[in-house]
Amino acid sequence: MQKNKNFKVAPMGHASDTIISYFLGGLSMVFVLLSIVKSIISKGHVERVYGVLLVSAFVMSVTGILFGIIGYRAEEGSLFGKKVSIVINAVAFALAGIFMLKGI
Repeated sequence: MQKNKNFKVAPMGHASDTIISYFLGGLSMVFVLLSIVKSIISKGHVERVYGVLLVSAFVMSVTGILFGIIGYRAEEGSLFGKKVSIVINAVAFALAGIFMLKGI
């Protein structure tokens, strides 16, 4: 029996791009939720800073999607974790976009 010299076994780990994607998606969701809660508490009369938070959440979620796609192509890490990071950023992207267009 001949051994295949090209076969490599790598320890299970996490793709660093996926971790960055999780961080950006989580922070983006925090910004969106903070803006929504502040809007509910103040009955729609919010300062400009909450609009800036939504714009930054939108930009971070786009960046997180890009990092998630880059991490998806990496060899290390599980596919489930990579898909979840993309989904988290896609949800944050949709929420930030909806509330930006709606104008909280």
